[in-house]
Amino acid sequence: MNLRTAAELLRGGQMRVLLGAMRLVTPYYRLLWLVAAFRSGLIARLDGGARSLEELAQDRVRDAADRDWLRAWLELGVRVGQLRLESGRYSLRSYLARQIARPANDAIAAILEEVATLHYRLVLESPRRMAEGRRFELSDQDGVLVARSSPLLRPFVHEAIDEVVPRSGAFRVLEVGAGSGTYIRYAAERNSELTAVGLELQPEVADFANANLREWGLERRAHVAPQDVRARKPEPEFELVTFHNNIYYFPVAERVALLRHARGFLRPGGSILLTTACGGGSPTSIGLDIWSAGTERCGRLPAPEELVEQLREAGFDEARAASLFPGEKYYAFFARHSGSRG
Repeated sequence: MNLRTAAELLRGGQMRVLLGAMRLVTPYYRLLWLVAAFRSGLIARLDGGARSLEELAQDRVRDAADRDWLRAWLELGVRVGQLRLESGRYSLRSYLARQIARPANDAIAAILEEVATLHYRLVLESPRRMAEGRRFELSDQDGVLVARSSPLLRPFVHEAIDEVVPRSGAFRVLEVGAGSGTYIRYAAERNSELTAVGLELQPEVADFANANLREWGLERRAHVAPQDVRARKPEPEFELVTFHNNIYYFPVAERVALLRHARGFLRPGGSILLTTACGGGSPTSIGLDIWSAGTERCGRLPAPEELVEQLREAGFDEARAASLFPGEKYYAFFARHSGSRG
């Protein structure tokens, strides 16, 4: 760029706008590239050591003429700081790229995938869909991906479970929205006499959860059925009903009826536990709020005081909210079924 061009851009104020715009572009490309590299297995491949273009092309390029395509894609990884290219060999450069393929970090990889594959659509498509009166559908969401990302909240949910699940004694749990089954597993490991039934709207998620329960050796004590809790006849056979990270799958106007229905599954003295993000949290949480508010048959994130009042209206006693995540709008809600109200 010569001085005349620079001066014109500066006089028109475009240089400042351009630089500001470019600062947004690089992190966006970094996220997309990192997710694509993880999903394609490239990060796992490079985790074993540096590789040349020719080595990487062996299992990633069907047509030899497409090696330039692969080279350009790898170059983007270099430019956004995720890859290093030295002496014609590519290796992982960033700490995040090196760590994301570790099994212990799968939930972090999943939330990045969720932001890159669903949340970008929520942000881009929402204005047009609102104008057209066309909501998102539950099928737009990858249920298995959401189940994979849920363990990010695991320590906070475990804290809430510890408060309501005893260490011993027969104890039966109904979990509405079992996800990966991880919270059933935690409760079952806390109490060796505990048994559980999970319900899942999406059959593929129910299959995923049951496969996990089998792997964990819990198939005799717990199973997950592909069923909407609202379609299940309530029988008072449980000590605890849980809703983890899913109250927003139900419209706001239907939540009191839902909670009243859930109370019908509890024996007198039983409890309900809900954990959920509430409105006004981080950008990722607000992305969830956009999805829940704009998806057919779902509803916005609750406010803490609102959900406490809905529990009371549904006939529960001792309803209260407890913040679980300092600095974030993530809460546990506890209430008890005394058996004194119909």
